[in-house]
Amino acid sequence: MASIHASRFLCAAAAAFTFAAAASAQSVNTIIPIGAVVDQTGASTSPHYRGAIELAGKQMNEALARAGSKVRFDIAFGDSKSNPPFAQQEALRLINQSGVKALVGDSSGVSVALNRLNYDPASQAKAKVAITCFQCSSSFINDPDVQQSDPQIQAAERDNDGWLFRVFYVAKFEAGALAQIAVKRANKGDKPLKVGVFADAGHRAIAVDLAKALPALHKGPVSVDIVYLSAADKIAEEWPKVIDDKNEVGNVDGAPDVVIVAMLPAPSFAAVKTYREANYPVPLLVNNSFRRDYQLKKLGALVNGVEGSSITQANKGPSGQAFIEAFKAAYGDSPEMTSSGAYDAAVTLMLAALSAARDGKEVTAEDIRAGLAKINDPKGQVIRPAVADFAAAAKLLANGEPINYEGAFHAIDWDARGDMYPPMVHWKIENGRFVEYGLYACSRDQPNCPGL
Repeated sequence: MASIHASRFLCAAAAAFTFAAAASAQSVNTIIPIGAVVDQTGASTSPHYRGAIELAGKQMNEALARAGSKVRFDIAFGDSKSNPPFAQQEALRLINQSGVKALVGDSSGVSVALNRLNYDPASQAKAKVAITCFQCSSSFINDPDVQQSDPQIQAAERDNDGWLFRVFYVAKFEAGALAQIAVKRANKGDKPLKVGVFADAGHRAIAVDLAKALPALHKGPVSVDIVYLSAADKIAEEWPKVIDDKNEVGNVDGAPDVVIVAMLPAPSFAAVKTYREANYPVPLLVNNSFRRDYQLKKLGALVNGVEGSSITQANKGPSGQAFIEAFKAAYGDSPEMTSSGAYDAAVTLMLAALSAARDGKEVTAEDIRAGLAKINDPKGQVIRPAVADFAAAAKLLANGEPINYEGAFHAIDWDARGDMYPPMVHWKIENGRFVEYGLYACSRDQPNCPGL
């Protein structure tokens, strides 16, 4: 049933994008190529991500036709497979063969791999590209002080030239929300608290940040035992290391009061399934990656009671609702979480390009990079995820007037580093569905994520 559903969804997506391409062919002087390297066959895939990006392209081209603009966008796709080296090769293909001026990336590892092309002196890429990403939570990204043994990774993560803009949260701030949930769930008062963390290689940042956040939130002594997954097929045999009564150096300090899984969707699914099937008694929390409707459908009642933190499905205001309604109208399905971020990652690149596409000027990657900082002017007209609003934006930008894009995912108010701070939500699985219990405001100014 799942494969049939995916096939029907992809057919609908293809039809939608064909419409966008047709709209692009009418009285066009300038076609601006945009690339998207997103997981379509790997560990973090959902057809909704590509569908959301194609919806953005369809709506924008329809809006440009309505506004009488001679500009259109062509979106070319690559498959990241959630595999950074493979994703980088896909990006090179899109840059060198399709001539894309900007890229949408997904996960942290993939987005850093894409941005390495902007910093590698021996890069095979013919040109640099502006990048937005929608599943890139690593707190190493946009950190001007991050240290890495590989100088290219360090440069890509530091991003001193400002090529990478994040349409997502920062992991260290999810750690603040998740740590609060853990302290409440354990309910230890001022007694010693032990937390076990089971993380994959892609979530080392949040594991470390959890260890830093917990002592500030619990009144008594705190110990954090972090176990990193060695291989995908080792989950069952490594769980005992997480829940045993020993600390990281082998000394006995008691069993954990709560355990936290921080992994990509596929291993997260396997870890939770294995844990519940083993009937381990310790309360289980999961980070953002687990909150996927397709995960929940596979596990059913087995995961009732599991709790965690995540971003919300979409902006809680009218922009989020506009996106959800447009997505349902296009594909007949409710968008998977992070689809709203994929949509905004594409929309922001296109709006940034439009801010430079005046008087027949050729739009460069540098123009798009500069334009990303100009589409959220608080003095500008508010633009929401709708064709009519995009048409208005096209006219305003063509006249050099400001706009303020209020996105499907969040307000998209980037700081100087290219980060934003959407609220985190505490959820619990009840009767086979995610039920939200509260929001947390997380930011550099509020690293402990006070409740909203």
